[in-house]
Amino acid sequence: MMSSSFNKFRVGISFVMMSIFYKSAVDSLSELSPQKYFSTLQPGKASLAYFCQADSPRTSIFLEELNEAVKPLQDYGISVAKVNCVKEETSRYCGKEKDLMKAYLFRGNILLREFPTDTLFDVNAIVAHVLFSLLFNEVKYITTLEDLQNIENALKGKANIAFSYVRAIGTPEHRAVMETAFVYGTTYKFVLTTETALLESIGYVQEKPYDNCLSLLDLFHLALSPPGLPMLQQIHLLKGISAPSTI
Repeated sequence: MMSSSFNKFRVGISFVMMSIFYKSAVDSLSELSPQKYFSTLQPGKASLAYFCQADSPRTSIFLEELNEAVKPLQDYGISVAKVNCVKEETSRYCGKEKDLMKAYLFRGNILLREFPTDTLFDVNAIVAHVLFSLLFNEVKYITTLEDLQNIENALKGKANIAFSYVRAIGTPEHRAVMETAFVYGTTYKFVLTTETALLESIGYVQEKPYDNCLSLLDLFHLALSPPGLPMLQQIHLLKGISAPSTI
């Protein structure tokens, strides 16, 4: 049973990485007025919107990346739109110059998160940040060994942990982890870190510096572990994910 679970999980994340590098964006970015955009929001449905002046040339590079993100985000039920503001518009999202340098994530008509556009530097960063925000309860970001131990103690005998390290937030590897968590989030508790010190504290050792390790993903089997005992089994799934050829 464990081998079967391992194989399914590995196939799943391998497919995610292949999709990132080979999936093309077919659907184009919707362009709406503020009034039309807010009228399209549906309860429980997520939507990413970028409000901008219709004739602003400064947004062209970001809009290219946002257009590339339309199809992958729609695959997860997330709509994407460019909202054209007119100069006379005085709403919260169109009224000030600083507000036009952000993208906004909504669930229904509730604002979940604001993203400065410089953090959404390419399609991978856009998909990674949006899914990370939506999977707030499914993916726990940690920085210390104490954080990991607290999660381990809480989940022993209940669920398994998918522990992942990525070098930085917004990278293709971060996107791969988020897309995998979207699929397997009800099966595993995903834990994410960018701290190399945490890797060293739990015994990961490699000859090269961790700067050369783009990502790492381990599965800790805790569902059958009695509370109070250390982690009994660790399956090393993926290390150094950077392209489909490495899987």
